Amino acid sequence: MEIEFKLSCTPDTAQALGRHLTRLTGAAPHKLQLQNTYYDTPNQDLRAQGIALRIRKQGRLKLQTVKCAGIVSGGLSSRPEWETPYSGRFDFNAVDVAEVRDTLETLAHLPGYRATLDTDFSRHVWHWRPEADTDIEIVIDRGRIVAGAREEAICEIELELVSGEPARLLDLVALLGTVAPLFPAPLSKATRGSRLLSTPPPPAPVTASHAQHCHAAFNALAQACLDHISINLPANCTYFSDDNLHQVRVGLRHLRALLQMFRPLMRDGWPRKAIADGARHHMQALAHSRELHVLLHEVVTPAANTLEPRAEQALRKQLDAMHKRAFAAAETHLLTQTFSTWLLHTSLALYARPLRHKAGAQAWSPQAHALVSKRLTAYNKRLKRTQPRPTSLHALRKHGKHLRYQLAVSALHPAAGKALAQLQETLGGLNDLHVAGDIFGRLPATHADSIADIAKYHLPRHTKLQLRAADQLKQLRRTLHKLPAKSGKNRI
Repeated sequence: MEIEFKLSCTPDTAQALGRHLTRLTGAAPHKLQLQNTYYDTPNQDLRAQGIALRIRKQGRLKLQTVKCAGIVSGGLSSRPEWETPYSGRFDFNAVDVAEVRDTLETLAHLPGYRATLDTDFSRHVWHWRPEADTDIEIVIDRGRIVAGAREEAICEIELELVSGEPARLLDLVALLGTVAPLFPAPLSKATRGSRLLSTPPPPAPVTASHAQHCHAAFNALAQACLDHISINLPANCTYFSDDNLHQVRVGLRHLRALLQMFRPLMRDGWPRKAIADGARHHMQALAHSRELHVLLHEVVTPAANTLEPRAEQALRKQLDAMHKRAFAAAETHLLTQTFSTWLLHTSLALYARPLRHKAGAQAWSPQAHALVSKRLTAYNKRLKRTQPRPTSLHALRKHGKHLRYQLAVSALHPAAGKALAQLQETLGGLNDLHVAGDIFGRLPATHADSIADIAKYHLPRHTKLQLRAADQLKQLRRTLHKLPAKSGKNRI
């Protein structure tokens, strides 16, 4: 069983970290050049079942490796692995899990395996032995993944526990995170290569409906939030885009909603407030870029044909320049030591028992009802006070973002979740127009005519959204009124 923590970094960081590791371990790195070829069926049956099959060339030595999907938590993974010499044909006798071995052997005959992607990278290896019973292998990989006509850079750090307690591995991760910006990297090289071969499907909705107790539910949901953030970071993307930036914000918002939901169960001393405050701070650092992107694509572009061409070009040029600066600032922020430290510490905090022992051991299903009922009650009170005015609707929208996620992950009250989602979409459209007005108000007066034309174009849409919001407010009130009253007591 392989237990490792995987991180990503920039090439400059890798060089600085390498020098630090030589000082830390007291030895120069052992250097290797590794070439891996991954195999799968034409339909990628192994990938679908979470199995990776590769042949590694290391000098004259060839090794066959089979890896299975296991427990992956942030950068830390624990998964089965079988490695044997490769003699020119696949041999799965060493795979001691019958189900995996049978799958590999069946697919080898029908439909058969073919090379799907290659990795070629240099590996620098150190060993950290702080105590007699602890040995952690630290590697820095630099190179590339090639899948068909596409390729992606590799710049990763892997820390594998050779012997000792997993806690020492986490201690080392925290130590290295103080040296340079390092980011959890949840995806294996094989998975990254597979994503180059075909566009990955949208992630399935994450719920904890099958969790047996609250500890498992919180850890699974929190880790899903952190993985969502990590996968979309500049350090983990070949081409960081506006959509990646948006998905980072989604992950941050979901994490805040989760912390709010589980707050009654959390133990004193766990850094809930620091994590939540950090998430809010980082969302704010990314907000302006997202607002300008929405303004350009959802507000200006639809109205472009109604503007005088030269005036439209001048307005778009200024907004494009503003967006470019804001996007660069957001990308830079996500590469800073401040952000990487927050993300790494949040990932490591999941191993420090976030919930009180008695609360975490409670069955998840009844506690999910109790937690969500509390959030629904608070939201319903606000809903009853809400008037169809911009400031009131904006405040309701912010609260609804958290509740929408909380209903989804608990898999409770689907009718209320659907009605809330519809209202949130409408309020989001109104908010986009409100934010657009704020940004336009800060532009030079030379754009006044173009802005007036854009406002005129969107006036019917704004009126329609207001009427729709009023109807959806009534519908959501009726839906929530039909929900059963909270029964039983929270026995935590």
